[in-house]
Amino acid sequence: MGKTEIQCGMDSSGKCGESYYLRVLQMLESYFHDQHWKTLFLKGGCYWLAELLHQGIRDSKIVINRVEEYCAVAFNNGIYDVTGRISGKNFHIASPREISFMKKNYIPQFNTEKLERYLEML
Repeated sequence: MGKTEIQCGMDSSGKCGESYYLRVLQMLESYFHDQHWKTLFLKGGCYWLAELLHQGIRDSKIVINRVEEYCAVAFNNGIYDVTGRISGKNFHIASPREISFMKKNYIPQFNTEKLERYLEML
């Protein structure tokens, strides 16, 4: 799934990802009607979000913190999750084996198909 420069959020400084990331978070906030919606992506849904962001942000990487069993996405010289830019401590670029592990074990507690249909407007 290739994204154009506009879709991935390239701004006038040549950075890619910032506006796409913010747009995804805005859409997630409008989709979930619970004020604690972000916890869904801190407990089980981190891989789903990291994969979505990775697909939409050029040159991004999925990263994993094995100590905390948590993943996020790296772009624009930072690491981001649902809460914003986070510390890179104990994170590294996920290997194919780690990606496979996350797909099997980091299970979202929401209807991913329904949410993906909603996000097709991105």
